[in-house]
Amino acid sequence: MSPDVGMLADLSQLPAHILHAELLRRQQDGERPKCETKGGKGTYNTLIHVLALLLILVLSTAACSFPIVVKRFPSIPVPHQFLFLSRHFGTGVLIATAFVHLLPTAFESLTHPCLPHFWNHRYPAMPGLVAMTSVFVVVGIEMFFAARGAGHVHAAGLDNLGLDGSADARPGHKRSHSYGRYSNGTAATNGHAPGIMLHDVESSAHLMAGRSPSFSVASPLTPDPSSQQDSTRLLPSGPHAPQKTHSTTISPEKTDAQNKKLLLQCLLLEAGILFHSIFIGMALSVATGTSFAVLLTAISFHQTFEGFALGARISAIRFPPGSPKPWLMALAYGATTPIGQAIGLAIHTLYDPASEAGLLTVGFMNAACASVVGGALLMAMVGAWA
Repeated sequence: MSPDVGMLADLSQLPAHILHAELLRRQQDGERPKCETKGGKGTYNTLIHVLALLLILVLSTAACSFPIVVKRFPSIPVPHQFLFLSRHFGTGVLIATAFVHLLPTAFESLTHPCLPHFWNHRYPAMPGLVAMTSVFVVVGIEMFFAARGAGHVHAAGLDNLGLDGSADARPGHKRSHSYGRYSNGTAATNGHAPGIMLHDVESSAHLMAGRSPSFSVASPLTPDPSSQQDSTRLLPSGPHAPQKTHSTTISPEKTDAQNKKLLLQCLLLEAGILFHSIFIGMALSVATGTSFAVLLTAISFHQTFEGFALGARISAIRFPPGSPKPWLMALAYGATTPIGQAIGLAIHTLYDPASEAGLLTVGFMNAACASVVGGALLMAMVGAWA
């Protein structure tokens, strides 16, 4: 008797329910596919990939530098509507990149059937966990720097009010322990409530607004008639009414704090863009044939309008005259995707985005970058309307 016949005889003696359960298990699990690009790679044209690197470098750097150049040289005849539309269309491209491209790609990569059972069956929500953790990290960074900035603004406000006991405190005024405001002794004796110091209220409102850079807006530079009318109603009338001494102005400390918040938001946004740009460049450099042409067209469009949006935010920050920082930030954006392309050119025979290591790396980075880019933009939008 041959071994195969003996094995079949042994299997025939097993109960039917055991055989059925084993067949069902094999059908459900299946054989895990191999992690690699299907169909192999076409002919690799190094010259075309080098030209694509130069094209992306020029497009990205020029797009990000353009708003900075226009801001530094106002004599350039560029319509304001063009800059406005470019900035906000680029913001839309960034938001779509985060939520339509990066986040779905992260789920697709980390739940690929070729990965171990943990990723696609036991815990398929890993991309969401990575994105949520990245949001917490970004918000924590903002809160840390916002708390430091708010502390400086608050201390400066107290110094201006004379609460430090120095000679700057106004004579004839004392602090009310009941309300924490300054009141004039004569005003309290005539039965009228002391006038509310509106600059104190406004400084407190600015301080609360400055607790987080994501939900703050700059004070208007023009006076608000409604606020002036309210101040007239709140101040007491009569011979003891306080005289108007000065109009509300934005202190240098507050302006500096707002500028630091803009810089922090811009750096967080650029960091999220730069991290995923590396892998975009690598994916472009290892692609061949039709997929390469499609990727090159999409990335060129993507980099151009991303650059407009980022450059507009860089140009809104006040840097010292002659500072190279805005140009370095624009150059960093312009060079990051080409750096990824150069890495892809060097390792195009080794790197496969569909390999197990490639899927895990791209999945984790896309999930983190989606939350950083999308979260920073959405918080900035909410802050603009708050």
